[in-house]
Amino acid sequence: MSTIAISPRNANTEYYRPDLYTTDRPERSQAAAAPVETCPAPAHLRRALDHIFHRSAVQRAEHRAIIEISHAVARAVFEILAGYRTVNQLAFVMEPACIAKLRRRALLETCQYTVEPLPGTAHGQIISLHLDRCISGSWECAVVLGFKYRVRAVALKIEPWHGRWQVTDVELI
Repeated sequence: MSTIAISPRNANTEYYRPDLYTTDRPERSQAAAAPVETCPAPAHLRRALDHIFHRSAVQRAEHRAIIEISHAVARAVFEILAGYRTVNQLAFVMEPACIAKLRRRALLETCQYTVEPLPGTAHGQIISLHLDRCISGSWECAVVLGFKYRVRAVALKIEPWHGRWQVTDVELI
C-alpha cells in the first residue's frame, strides 16, 4: 500500500472569505481592496484520486486513444457522406460490414451533391463527444458534429482487435 503526502497550504496566503467583502464593515474595506489569491487545485491530487478510484495510467492512455479515434473517424464518416473522401480510407480502422454500410449510405446521400462543394460544408466541428466503457472492454462513443447549416451525430462502437482498436459498428443520425 502506498502513502500519498499532500503538502499543506501556505499560512501566509489569505484565501477568499465572503465575510471580508461585506459593505457593513468599514474597518475591512482596505483588506477588501487588496487582491486575494484563490486556492489553486494542486496537480498532485490527481495521483491521490487515481489511487482512490483505482485508475491506472493504462486506462488514461486507453481513454485518450479512444478520444483520438472517435474524433478522426466521426469527421471522416461525414466527409465520406459529403463526397469529399473515399470509403476505402477507413478500411484500416473499420470492419468490412461498417465499410459496406457507409458505402450504401454515401451512394444515397452524395447523389444530390454537385462537383463544387459549398464553403464550410466539408469539415464539421465536433460539438460534443460522449464515451461509455462497456463491461466487455469495448467503448461506445456518441459524437455530435456541427456543420455550416446543420448538426449531425454518429454513434461508434470501438473494440480491441489484435492489439489495436477497430470500429465494429457505426450508426448515423
